[in-house]
Amino acid sequence: MTARRMTETTEARKKGGYMRNPPGSGQMSARKYAGIREWQAELSISWLFRTSIRLQTAFDRCFSPFGMTAQEAAVLLHCAEDGETSAGKLARTMGRDKGKITRFVDRLETSGFLTRKSDPRDHRLLIIKATSRGRRVVPQLKVRFEEIRGQFFEGVLNVDIDKLETVLSQLHANAERLCDEKAHKDTHG
Repeated sequence: MTARRMTETTEARKKGGYMRNPPGSGQMSARKYAGIREWQAELSISWLFRTSIRLQTAFDRCFSPFGMTAQEAAVLLHCAEDGETSAGKLARTMGRDKGKITRFVDRLETSGFLTRKSDPRDHRLLIIKATSRGRRVVPQLKVRFEEIRGQFFEGVLNVDIDKLETVLSQLHANAERLCDEKAHKDTHG
């Protein structure tokens, strides 16, 4: 969005006008906002979602030559670095649900990057390990992650990255709280 369009849109919001939806598309939204803060919050959330989707797509495209998604590559990296792990540990480390991790592990196992076997002390627990094929590809995956991170933050000052980290940390905590409240309402409501 150009600086002129942002100024025009901001001025329209201050006057109780309508937000362009999406920014720059020329389509008008039927929603009215109480003030600039509500409009900015919605716009920011929209940018977060859109950026997340584009970033995930870019990451996945970069890892497709390896026959995996970015999330699967991250699982493989964790498994290779940990030596032995479990789906539960991976889920906690990566902030994902255990079912999603299990699906990633299933695909990586089918592709020959990981193996699973029962823990001799607790047969209910499956131990996940990188195979020799998985360990061989890990250095390439690390390089690819570094390249993508560098490109993603290109042109962004370190001080702004620090501010972004602080803001995203708070937003993540707020999102966690919202999830916990929703789960509590669903089970007790």
